[in-house]
Amino acid sequence: MVEQCYSRGKTTLNPIIDWTDSDVWQFIQSEKIPYCSLYEEGFTRIGCIGCPMASYKLRVAQFSRWPKYKEQYLKTFKNMLEERQRRNLTNGSWGQGTEPEDVMRWWLEDPNLDGQISVFDEGE
Repeated sequence: MVEQCYSRGKTTLNPIIDWTDSDVWQFIQSEKIPYCSLYEEGFTRIGCIGCPMASYKLRVAQFSRWPKYKEQYLKTFKNMLEERQRRNLTNGSWGQGTEPEDVMRWWLEDPNLDGQISVFDEGE
């Protein structure tokens, strides 16, 4: 697929836009292209540990496997909460708790979190 952006004078080529996963793997294997070993372990997408597009179960497993990433998320959540405190934003929109672990449960979309809803829940 070729896309033209006339306002910026750019042309974009998308040579594999309509390839299936099977097409991609067939090409990788036929050309002997090296790839990340995580695919051999069953991963179907990689690149973001704790990605909100991944399932709850997968994110929990990722943080278990790579605990330093979980530590960094918790550190970031702690900084966020401290900044909200500094800006006097403790009352209002953020009602999920006051500890980094509370934010982590919210981020993971923990199904045991009180008040957690999903855009897919019916009757909400």
